[in-house]
Amino acid sequence: MSTTSPPRCTDRTDDKLNPKGGLGMGNHWTNMIAAFAFGGAAIATTAAYAEPKELSFATYIPASSSFIVDDLVPWTEWVNERANGEFKIKVYAGGTLSRDPNQQDKLVKDGIADMVAIVPGRSPGEYPNYAIFELPGFARSAAEGTQAAWELYKEGKLGQHDQIQIVSMWMAEPGILFSSKPVESVADFENKRVRVAGGTQTDTMLALGAIPQPVKASEVAEAISRGMLDGALVDWTVADTFRVHEVTNHVYNIPMGSLPFLLAMNVDTYASLSDEGKALIDEAGEEWMRRQGPFFGEEGKEVRAKLEASGKHTVVDATEEQIQLLLEKTKALREDVASRVEPGLIEAYDEKLQKFRAGS
Repeated sequence: MSTTSPPRCTDRTDDKLNPKGGLGMGNHWTNMIAAFAFGGAAIATTAAYAEPKELSFATYIPASSSFIVDDLVPWTEWVNERANGEFKIKVYAGGTLSRDPNQQDKLVKDGIADMVAIVPGRSPGEYPNYAIFELPGFARSAAEGTQAAWELYKEGKLGQHDQIQIVSMWMAEPGILFSSKPVESVADFENKRVRVAGGTQTDTMLALGAIPQPVKASEVAEAISRGMLDGALVDWTVADTFRVHEVTNHVYNIPMGSLPFLLAMNVDTYASLSDEGKALIDEAGEEWMRRQGPFFGEEGKEVRAKLEASGKHTVVDATEEQIQLLLEKTKALREDVASRVEPGLIEAYDEKLQKFRAGS
């Protein structure tokens, strides 16, 4: 991987060729020099981008996943088509550069990869303000969560990170409950053994009287089929990817917090780009954000429709009263998070979500 700047025209003919007097040739020399300099600059510019600089995008997500095939790759193609030959983003999926989800930010900081997708929740010490997005009862879709989070970031309310260049961010669909037994209210969580991912979901289940169980997503279906779990907090896409819906018959659609992601670039890679290249990456960040809500939202709708059409699943949407009860039950958790993030950040997040729902 190279992060060197494109070759620059260093033609200094105006310093070397400065004829004085003699035979009235001043204008002739001036015209020749101007033509030579212009031609040299054109040649240098063409040579600079004869071979586009490869920008590696590393991810541990499998190359065959819909996120790679239908989301990431089309976006990189959109960017590459507009790069005018300066660079070309190439996706290295399936952990080619690192299979460890916890090492993605290190990959880009150390320059092993030019670009990565980071889960802030895996490094809470470095991204403390992002904890608000995992709180239950807030974002009810990837679209509204992504829009609110991106606005907060652009307003500087999520903090700055000197070691990475944040290109964009997005939110997954909220986690909901897939269970083998009916759950149709907040009260029904009590004594249920529920798979969780992370501290916020753990604290949420404890607040509802459930028994949180940290289990890898790839092991959830087997654990439920063996009777070791009653259900799992996952979103529609994860449930489909890891076949959780094949061992459960009930879905309680109540927003249990969303997982935020950052699309980040190595700072030296970004600095090495031309002004036009930087502007394109900035524009691409906006384009990425616009694509995520529809992508995750549509995928979630497709999974839900498939399950409802099967006749084997019951999907219950939580009422407003139940969502408010969820917020009441998890008040202590919310207060704890509020004490660790910027003052007023949770309120600002909620305000943006409300504006999104109101269509403003």
